[in-house]
Amino acid sequence: MINQEHIGRLGKNLKQILDSEIALGNRVSETSKGWPNSRTVIVFLEKPFLADYPIQGKGIIFREVNDPHYWKSEYYDRINDHVLACKF
Repeated sequence: MINQEHIGRLGKNLKQILDSEIALGNRVSETSKGWPNSRTVIVFLEKPFLADYPIQGKGIIFREVNDPHYWKSEYYDRINDHVLACKF
């Protein structure tokens, strides 16, 4: 399920990445809120990330998760505790 409120809560840096991915043809497939803690928002993209994004010094961490139970990779906003993840 996609909840527009979840997307609207993303911090500025993750929102910029999301907007870029959508412009490149990726799509939001699902959103989630409240796990692993109450303020966490997760937005899932349908495809793997279509570009690389410079993130140094912006509180964003890129991680290769590569776990089929979860997702392929993510950008994690450690300030807001939000995640932009992509599926395999």
